[in-house]
Amino acid sequence: MKWHSKGAFEQSVDIGHRFGKDNRFGVRVNAYSTNGERSIKNWDLEQRNVYVNLDQKNDRSNTNFLFGYTYTDSQGRPYGVSVGSSYVGNSLPSAPDGDINFNPVWRRDKNTNLVMTLNHEQKINDHLTAFLNAGHFKQDWYYYVGFSKTLLNQNGDFSASSDNYSLLEKRDYLQLGLRGDFKTGDLKHDYTVGVDRMWHYYGGPRDSKEVTNGWFGNIYQGDPGNWEKPSFGQSDAYYRDRNRITGVTVADTVSTSNDKLHVLLGYNNKLIKRDRYLPDESHQRNNGHYHGHSPFYGINYAFSPRFSVYANHTEEFVEGAIVGSGYTNKGESLDPYKTKENEIGLKFKTGDFFHKLSYFDIKQANAADKFNSDGTKTLTQDGEQRHRGIEYTGTGTIARKWNLIGGFMHLNTNVSSSSAASNGKRPNGVPDWTANMGVEYKASDDFAVLARGNYVGPSHILNERYRVPGYFTMDLGLKYNTKVNTTPLTLNAMCYNVFDKNYWSASGNTLHLGGPRTFMLSAEMKL
Repeated sequence: MKWHSKGAFEQSVDIGHRFGKDNRFGVRVNAYSTNGERSIKNWDLEQRNVYVNLDQKNDRSNTNFLFGYTYTDSQGRPYGVSVGSSYVGNSLPSAPDGDINFNPVWRRDKNTNLVMTLNHEQKINDHLTAFLNAGHFKQDWYYYVGFSKTLLNQNGDFSASSDNYSLLEKRDYLQLGLRGDFKTGDLKHDYTVGVDRMWHYYGGPRDSKEVTNGWFGNIYQGDPGNWEKPSFGQSDAYYRDRNRITGVTVADTVSTSNDKLHVLLGYNNKLIKRDRYLPDESHQRNNGHYHGHSPFYGINYAFSPRFSVYANHTEEFVEGAIVGSGYTNKGESLDPYKTKENEIGLKFKTGDFFHKLSYFDIKQANAADKFNSDGTKTLTQDGEQRHRGIEYTGTGTIARKWNLIGGFMHLNTNVSSSSAASNGKRPNGVPDWTANMGVEYKASDDFAVLARGNYVGPSHILNERYRVPGYFTMDLGLKYNTKVNTTPLTLNAMCYNVFDKNYWSASGNTLHLGGPRTFMLSAEMKL
């Protein structure tokens, strides 16, 4: 059981049991529910989910089936405020108090999520195993009343519009393959061959309505309580787009007899076909046809059990992003694109502390806001983003009773596009530095204290026109293990954003308000 500082309660239960000869069969049930006001004013969240996992294991096979269902009713859910080309000011307004809600209480969404997965492995002989992976996912946002806000000036004034854009999404997946091993001289090969197919359905309402320029507000005031709820009803969503994605993957990991050297060689071939259905249910077949080849390879060499180096190259051909609310082309799918990543690094251990240091270079498609003359915006795909950076993580014991986990990342990023406004600029909302560090002091086996610091450096929006300040937050926690009679009980207390720091967190050209100081208490019993 958990309690949040505004009065929201969370309850969860996790039950597992094995049975049958040699405990061949297993069942596990995890259920969770929450209800009440969150740490943000006028944000009420009701959520319930249940997950059931069934499995069987023997010498020849391994099968796992997972079923999950989630229901969510979120009223007044906070969302950021966008900054457009019409914004007036030399800088951005400072962030207001973290518990202010820019949304009216009638801003609401209800949705359900259903997920099922099946994984099976069948041993053919000592060197060959067949496998099957299948999955089904469906989410239905059957009720949605949005509230999109655009910042107007440095004083924090904004305008807002509302829509009833419900949506529906479904993914079905099937993969078949073989996994095995063989030797060539002193080299061992662990190979995988697989074919897969995914059917991705996505759609919006047949009849969406939008009220523009209906409301005005100020970020330092939040909801004044007199914003009138729009009168439009809800329109059922239908599947408008269908992507059929077919892939073939071949991979081989070659290792030496002393297990010091590992070399991975692989290739993926993917075909994406897109169909579109119109509101009158007419069918536009083969609306898009895309093909991508994606090699991947890597090498890892261990000089000793405590020191190794690695390098890898990966490519992936992926579906284009689905455009969300706030854009003139909301609900549309952007074209598929290929991502490429190169990484080199080293892993080493000093005492009981593990270190990882790496350099990476990532290329991906650039999604850009195109601002129209009427004040609206359209999401487009133009050019490429390149992210080059250094990342360090460390975790382990630094002294008796003291544990530490932390790291940092530095990003050097830029956009290459046909637009003079963005070409050569830093991507919107991407900070140059991020870092975190957590220290745990275990006074005894039953009592521990945690302190964690989080830092996000400055970023920019509107193609470096405005700077979003960086911020630092601190979290503190306690953990205590005890017993009630003979039942083990774990008590946790956490305080997030201890100093109640007010800050903006940028995502693209949207500013999200950082969460306020939040307390959480929880009790966990093992029966």
